[in-house]
Amino acid sequence: MNKISNWVKYCLKELPCKNGYVLDLACGKGRHSIFLSKLGYNVLSVDIDKHKLNCFNGKLIKKKVIDVENINNWPLEKKKFNAIIVTNFLNRKIFPSIIRSIKKGGYLIYETFSEGHQKIGRPTNPKYILKPRELLRLSNKMQLIAYENIYINNPSNHLFQQRILAKNV
Repeated sequence: MNKISNWVKYCLKELPCKNGYVLDLACGKGRHSIFLSKLGYNVLSVDIDKHKLNCFNGKLIKKKVIDVENINNWPLEKKKFNAIIVTNFLNRKIFPSIIRSIKKGGYLIYETFSEGHQKIGRPTNPKYILKPRELLRLSNKMQLIAYENIYINNPSNHLFQQRILAKNV
């Protein structure tokens, strides 16, 4: 799963600026952080696992260990980002805080598992799986640019996902 998400690549092409401050939330081993930094973005890479954060570096990358899975209070309340990218992660409790951390005119790029995925693979816990149209509801105060609720069926991936690109207006 080290490949850059096609959704992230697509969304970045839609953004008007090619720089700025981006949060890569639940970044894992940093595939998107590295990609973003090579494009000239300043990146804050956040993950629960410090060992994964130690797997990558970049001149424009800063890292922070945060247990984003189990927090109730958003520790980045004072920071504002031009974009926030989240892939394959869901914590409904912090979703409003994520949106508040996006600058006016900034973007949310989000993709994660949706209803149906639990029948074909992990995760299976409903806590980590979006309900139908849930991503639209969670980001309903933002301007919708693109949305997909899809099933990906190719040799390397079988996924049910919801994806969104939305602008904070």
